[in-house]
Amino acid sequence: MLALALYLWGWPSTLYAQSPRQIKVLLESQQLVDQNRQAAQGNGSVIIRKGTVQPSGRLGAVERQTTVQRSNGIFTLVRDGGESILTVATRVPQQQFLFYRDWATGLGYIARDIVFRDVGTSLKVSAKILPDNQVLLRLTPRISYFSHERAGIVDFTEAQTELIVANGQPVSIGGSTTKMHEVTRQILGFADRASSSETSLVVTATIQ
Repeated sequence: MLALALYLWGWPSTLYAQSPRQIKVLLESQQLVDQNRQAAQGNGSVIIRKGTVQPSGRLGAVERQTTVQRSNGIFTLVRDGGESILTVATRVPQQQFLFYRDWATGLGYIARDIVFRDVGTSLKVSAKILPDNQVLLRLTPRISYFSHERAGIVDFTEAQTELIVANGQPVSIGGSTTKMHEVTRQILGFADRASSSETSLVVTATIQ
């Protein structure tokens, strides 16, 4: 009778047990491009008449500066303590997946005789809710490949990133900068073009 009473007492709490919370993980690529263009171009002519020479000419200058900001992102939902996948590209172009093949063979993940036919890249995301409204994130690059011999999946644990972030606060996890300077000289002028771009990866974990 006591066992039956305890069973009946505990049954409602089991029925309405709270399901695990979820974390929304957003990965954004943000790019800022500054372009500056200066040009000077001249044109002219010489008119020769009987006994006279009449030259004419004109010079034009152009200066233009533009700033462009681009942003795109993907997200996934992860259960507290679980894992999910952020798919970055389902099919990587030929010139790029050669890099992944060399990377994977250099680290000993796959045999050197494997010939890649197609490659997809993604991030394996692990997330766990911590005290003080924080989230523990673990990001592991993953490459899936199809070869003439077989198919496989590689997790690059050497490149794994682990960080603790505040709920809903974006955190930068990497980036790159590029610069270009080009001067074109012409007979009657010149053009000077310069540009710089900064690309950053930002991750945001939000507890749902």
